[in-house]
Amino acid sequence: MKHGLLLYFRLVSAQIRSTMQYRLSFVADMLGSLIITALDFAMIAILLTRFQAIGGWTLPEVAFLYGVSSISLGLAELFVGAFDNFDRLVVRGEFDRVLLRPLGVTFQMLSGAFALRRLGRIAQGGIALGYALVNLRLAWDVWHWLFAGVMVAGGTLFFMAIFVLGATTAFWTPQTAELTNIFTYGGQFMTSYPMHIYEAWLRALFTFLIPAAFVNYYPALYLFSKPDPFGLPAWLPFLSPFTAVALFAVALALWRFGVKHYQSTGS
Repeated sequence: MKHGLLLYFRLVSAQIRSTMQYRLSFVADMLGSLIITALDFAMIAILLTRFQAIGGWTLPEVAFLYGVSSISLGLAELFVGAFDNFDRLVVRGEFDRVLLRPLGVTFQMLSGAFALRRLGRIAQGGIALGYALVNLRLAWDVWHWLFAGVMVAGGTLFFMAIFVLGATTAFWTPQTAELTNIFTYGGQFMTSYPMHIYEAWLRALFTFLIPAAFVNYYPALYLFSKPDPFGLPAWLPFLSPFTAVALFAVALALWRFGVKHYQSTGS
């Protein structure tokens, strides 16, 4: 385990050093990512400036949802970037080379694409979250701050699981990128708003089948002392980290199953 972590950090460090050889390109990529993702929050801010609140949630409260969701997705992109667009590796036959290397397949995927440009999304989410925390003037105790940290970690694990699941489907059908984007980038957009504003079928889909509501909505209800508009149990927000861990475990199990049954493209 210790040697695996050391090797992981060495490989990631090598990628960071390689990226920093072209610092101007890195800065341009990161700023481009920050500006593009900032447009999403600008739209939310314009909407709420006009209507003051959405579903009873003010701009700072929605900014909190957006910030947590954006940071979680950005961290997931950073850690499992190689799983994004994995279908291209399969179609081109490049995944065969991964299988021939002496290192574990999952380890290679986790350490194979540490793209620093993802920091743009994380920074932009951090700005939105900072705005929320400053304007909400929250009087949280240590437990609430710890819970908020676990909330971000759980959200990161959730999006990591979705990326892995999307990559796994590429073993059977190569056209998976758009479907995965619905639940990653689309899921991030959905969780930027209070979940109760959506139609019942959509809430059910992203709560019980794809538990995106546990990324930030239910934990935020607890942190802001808001009642659940659906009358669900008060302990539901505390399932957030366990839901993320369970989903990630399922994603890894399906990924290993896919790798075991993978058949080369022959290209």
